[in-house]
Amino acid sequence: RDMEILPLPSSGRTILTVAAGQNVTFFDLSAGGKMIHSYKMPIHFGQEGGASLHPGGKKFIAGGGRRGGSMALGAVEGGELGSDLKVYVFDFETGKELECHKGHHGPVRCLRYHPDGRSYATGSEDGTIRLWKTDP
Repeated sequence: RDMEILPLPSSGRTILTVAAGQNVTFFDLSAGGKMIHSYKMPIHFGQEGGASLHPGGKKFIAGGGRRGGSMALGAVEGGELGSDLKVYVFDFETGKELECHKGHHGPVRCLRYHPDGRSYATGSEDGTIRLWKTDP
């Protein structure tokens, strides 16, 4: 599970991003905590992974988490939960996947955009930190 609070000066809003279960959900704290969006992800957030909203408010990243799972957890296919090694970029307004990147050899444990929005960092259980360039 992961949370991030980000002020968006361009809109005057402060956004709370929550990655929990199989969703990334956004709340507008400047509007009393009103939910803005909630998107089902291709991964399940438990002990690893998270999400981060771009400082421009147009996209977000999500990564880590687990894929698959037991039928009891609602998985389409049975089997053990497997760590997802990818980082996904999504459109904030639609939830559409824009990009998918793989670069770690172990589960992604954390990720955050740089305040200038030109890059983001991911940290992995494999002991590496990767810096990714992105459009501002």
